Amino acid sequence: MGPEEKHYRLALSLIPGIGCTWLKKLLVHFGSAKAIFEAANSRNSYLPQKIAQHISANSRLAQAKTILQLHEQEGIQLITTEEDDYPQRLIELPDNPPILYYKGKAALNQRRVVSIIGTRQLTSYGQTSITKFLEQLLPYQPLIVSGLAYGADIWAHKQALALGLATVAVLPTSLNKIYPTMHTKIAIQMCMLGGGLLSEYPIDSGLKAYSFVARNRIIAGLSDVTIIIEAKEKSGALITAYYANNYHREVFALPGNIYAATSAGCHQLIKRNQAHLLTHINDLAYIMNWTEPTKKLPKKDIYATYQLTPSEEMILKQLQQAAEPIAIDTLSATTALPSGELQAALLSLELQGILRALPGKCFTLTPMHNA
Repeated sequence: MGPEEKHYRLALSLIPGIGCTWLKKLLVHFGSAKAIFEAANSRNSYLPQKIAQHISANSRLAQAKTILQLHEQEGIQLITTEEDDYPQRLIELPDNPPILYYKGKAALNQRRVVSIIGTRQLTSYGQTSITKFLEQLLPYQPLIVSGLAYGADIWAHKQALALGLATVAVLPTSLNKIYPTMHTKIAIQMCMLGGGLLSEYPIDSGLKAYSFVARNRIIAGLSDVTIIIEAKEKSGALITAYYANNYHREVFALPGNIYAATSAGCHQLIKRNQAHLLTHINDLAYIMNWTEPTKKLPKKDIYATYQLTPSEEMILKQLQQAAEPIAIDTLSATTALPSGELQAALLSLELQGILRALPGKCFTLTPMHNA
């Protein structure tokens, strides 16, 4: 698609009253976005009057030009359905976004795409399961998709990065307004380390009430498989599962404690035959008829994506060598770090999810880093 048509296409998407459905109908009828503008100026009867008035004003063309320039400055790619970079898995969907905004290095049309989503109140069981599933997925080299949200989403992104798997986040906002803002650092890392960020909203678009549900449909449509990790009975993850089932994609759910509220949604999906029970990636590979490569890929350094200070590396080394949690006094003696520097390094490692603090001022590696 040429730059002129892309300009007109973006301008149309900015006009009130033209959603995904109307834009597709107009493009089919008139053949191009530019032709729609020309029809509006000639008062074509096919166009609703209000839409024709907005188009005739031509103000959206100037706005679209500015937005295109801003996207270029931010390194954001604008992809339409006619272009090769547009995710082919979305093409077949009735509610696919006519325009996508993408920043990153990962190809969106990889052979295998797996989304991992779940509760924001992720437990240690959920964390361990995500990490193990990603390790088991490593030989298949899928693209890992999630929503950058708290809990299961951000854990999946982080562990995928640690294992060297490309991971893409679908955002409910524009790409220059990372949501949640607390995850901006990891979002930047994803773009730098072979992953990316995807949205259907142009630059400077804020969060809307419907944005999360709209985002969930893209996650489901973009993926061959959706894995639900710990979901409450009314979790947003179940909406993603609903879309995935409607799109005839496979859904898998992690079983949990029958009394755990965080697993109630997963059990509901399994009981209603809306998800396969997942205990090992072999379950998924069998259903999907995935053949594991004969040559195992080497596991990448789990700390490659962390930027550890010398003090943090010293503490990490001590914890790796220990068979049980280490008291802070022991760490102080073995590392010879000043008290303030030691405490700052411990806090940093805890915030990065590498270690956890235990009662009695003891410390141990998190389950992922104990593997």
